[in-house]
Amino acid sequence: MSTRQQIIVNALRQRWTEVCKQLATAADLQQFSKWKAPTTWFASSDDSLTTIRALAADEPIACSEAAAPDEPVFFDQLQSFIRAPEQRFELLTTRYLHPLNIAAPSEQRIREHLLERLMVADRARLEQHSIDLVNVDDLLLRLNLIGIYASFTTDLRYLDALNYYYELLPAAWRPQSPQNWLRLSYLSFYLRALATHLS
Repeated sequence: MSTRQQIIVNALRQRWTEVCKQLATAADLQQFSKWKAPTTWFASSDDSLTTIRALAADEPIACSEAAAPDEPVFFDQLQSFIRAPEQRFELLTTRYLHPLNIAAPSEQRIREHLLERLMVADRARLEQHSIDLVNVDDLLLRLNLIGIYASFTTDLRYLDALNYYYELLPAAWRPQSPQNWLRLSYLSFYLRALATHLS
């Protein structure tokens, strides 16, 4: 292992310990159930938020493979809601009834779009203004989806986005939202992504 690689691994291990403390998780518990990436699409009978909560708790999810829904129409809709976070939240939770579908081959453009928005527009808004000015549910949902995908990919840009938001969002931040538990599920997926890159 090169010196650069060792520095990265040491930094990831340190971050792993920090995130474990935030989640009140023992730092030596690095075993997660293995997720299967969809080769096409996973059908789910549950709603998106219920499934996210179960995945974050590392609970088994019932699903079956199905044909992927239309992507071009969805992508156009997603772009049309760039300045409409409530509608974007609804759009994403409707498409990703099974959130592991964010890792499906059909979702590449969508993943890139979500990553770009988080690391360009949202980042600028948060750095220049206040976190209180963003739509919490929309931001956290997108961080959850990026966190899920970060466990499947070697593309470090996704892990870097999780690192950035972990450092940006205050540890004591408790968003005023019925879906504020999405902060903890995001941290759980971040932890899983760190473990994936450490293994």
